[in-house]
Amino acid sequence: MEHPVRIVEGRVILPAGIWGVLPDLHREIRGYDFYPSFEDLARIPPLGATADVPDPARTLHIHYATPREQYDWFVAELDPISGRAFGWQRAGGPYGEWGHFILGDLESVVFPASRRARDGSQQGPQLVERDTDFRPTPAALCLPASTL
Repeated sequence: MEHPVRIVEGRVILPAGIWGVLPDLHREIRGYDFYPSFEDLARIPPLGATADVPDPARTLHIHYATPREQYDWFVAELDPISGRAFGWQRAGGPYGEWGHFILGDLESVVFPASRRARDGSQQGPQLVERDTDFRPTPAALCLPASTL
């Protein structure tokens, strides 16, 4: 069996396309990679591939969050060329929606240290974090039922 991920002329070849070297602007602050392994990225369906799958049955492959701000992004589909993802997202509240977002944009977000947390306390800079314990899971098992 051929390995699903190959490197040709400095570019990573995935079954769904080509993705160059992934940026990781804040790796030293996070202490881990923002992006999962190339092997894990290669398992994510391309954009549009799950359009006929009911939302509760869609598999979510990656979870990103800003815990203090209650922002979440779950990746169901991914274009490895542009980093454009489709999945479920919420911005600071109990409700979310399905839509598109760019992983490179999430990777570069830094909430400044001067920003106050919801409880009013002063906080250091906050980055969008990848939930390194998250495993591919049907949406019905990890999203609020009221949003499905």
